[in-house]
Amino acid sequence: MTRKFLLTGASGFVGQHMAEALLRRGDHVVAVDVNAGVPLPAGVELLVMDLRDSASMATLPRTWDGVIHLAGASIPSAFSTIAPVLFNLEITLNLLEHLRDSKVLLISSCHVYAPSGVPRKEGDPILPQGRYGLSKHLVEQLAPHYQGRLDIRVARPFNHLGPGLRPELMVPSLLRRLSEPAKDPHSPVQMAGWNSVRDFIDVRDVVSAYLAILDLDAPAHTTFNVCTGRPTGIEDVVQAVLDLQGVQREIQFRGSPNSADDIPYLVGDPTRLSQATGWSTRHTLSDSLRTMMQTLVPERFP
Repeated sequence: MTRKFLLTGASGFVGQHMAEALLRRGDHVVAVDVNAGVPLPAGVELLVMDLRDSASMATLPRTWDGVIHLAGASIPSAFSTIAPVLFNLEITLNLLEHLRDSKVLLISSCHVYAPSGVPRKEGDPILPQGRYGLSKHLVEQLAPHYQGRLDIRVARPFNHLGPGLRPELMVPSLLRRLSEPAKDPHSPVQMAGWNSVRDFIDVRDVVSAYLAILDLDAPAHTTFNVCTGRPTGIEDVVQAVLDLQGVQREIQFRGSPNSADDIPYLVGDPTRLSQATGWSTRHTLSDSLRTMMQTLVPERFP
């Protein structure tokens, strides 16, 4: 029997990869979006409705084999006011109020964790440093109130990489800048922020992790990090891009944070997810960057 999945945020970066993965499995995918003309993979059914307006959701079926809630404001630097915090909370609350007897995957973030110099585990202290992390922490607080009527799991993903990533984010911006011929090929690469350490994970591995979490039957835990466990400095990312280009340049940092969420070290521990599902990453940093470069400058990376 074909399984039916509800996918919010299907037109976004992860959403499009998720929709394609579900379709490849033979699942029936229904997307909800406020706009009728959003780009979606062929085969996805679109329902036009506004998750901010519970009345507009009246025709949405209440029971699904799986619900993957990707919709929401997701760029930390955009959280200069509380408006996106309230938006993320409202659409999630409306969705959970509407649903019945469904497996639901809520997408949180690594930004809920308190600062630390070691990889975060799911039981580590929670203390978001910016409003984006705060919005995700508040969304997580909804889960216990609906657990039982729904089967809710929470994913805390770390830094994504892959084609289609929002162009204003650090890595796509870096790739565009380094794909242009430098006036002086020996000039240093100037980086505005810190040489922060992050846990970069390919979007294809993120999608497979989300599906592995949702496919679990009666898991002992319901919150999972989605990460590689490998610490990678921003300088390492820049150097990996230069290596792909066959270029040698010095890398310099100005040493100022880009946003409230730009803490020096943010790396996860994927042990719980791996032990519960057998999931592991399949793509390296170089794989991810090469795939992104192939999209940006296909003539140089066939």
